[in-house]
Amino acid sequence: MAAGPAGRLTIRLQEHFDQLAATWDERVSEDSLGCLRGIVRDLGVRPGHCVLDIGSGTGVLLPFLTAEMDNRGRIIALDISAEMLVQARRKDPGSIVDFAQADAMAIPLADDSVDLTMCNSAFPHFEDKAAALKEIARILKDRGKLVVCHTMSGEMVNRLHESIGGVVADDRLPDEYRLREHAADAGLAITHFEDREERYLVIAEKRPG
Repeated sequence: MAAGPAGRLTIRLQEHFDQLAATWDERVSEDSLGCLRGIVRDLGVRPGHCVLDIGSGTGVLLPFLTAEMDNRGRIIALDISAEMLVQARRKDPGSIVDFAQADAMAIPLADDSVDLTMCNSAFPHFEDKAAALKEIARILKDRGKLVVCHTMSGEMVNRLHESIGGVVADDRLPDEYRLREHAADAGLAITHFEDREERYLVIAEKRPG
């Protein structure tokens, strides 16, 4: 990991989530789980797909993904927090799930290898969002999808992080214009943008070529 300011910030963020891991699931409401279940159900995930869950945390999405894939294919649960991944492993999510401790700007996967990348409640924490989108585009197959989602509005997400303070105080979702700009620069086309009180959902597709 780099020794400069970006590296130090990543380490601080990792430590922050390591400390929260043991009690993280207590923060996840049934309404939130229902919202996430619906999002995954409508994505058209199929058996045999390769899915990357960035910022997977304690594995909230894993039961929904494995169900849609009928336990056939591959899911990579990636997080910068080792302790979050410890909690996810304890749930024994299934044989198709692999785990990786890594940063979204250095994904340990081959080019053009992933059908779907999920990013639930994680995108604001990417220090360089433009670089992260380019890295995600690198590992997506042509026409592969990136999904960025939260179980609240973008404004609520930003206010929440500001109220928590500390290392996440400035972790914000970009406005729609900036997000579309970053996505286009990465070779991604946003096909769906939704920002409502009950959920924030962005779907982007990798453009061929």
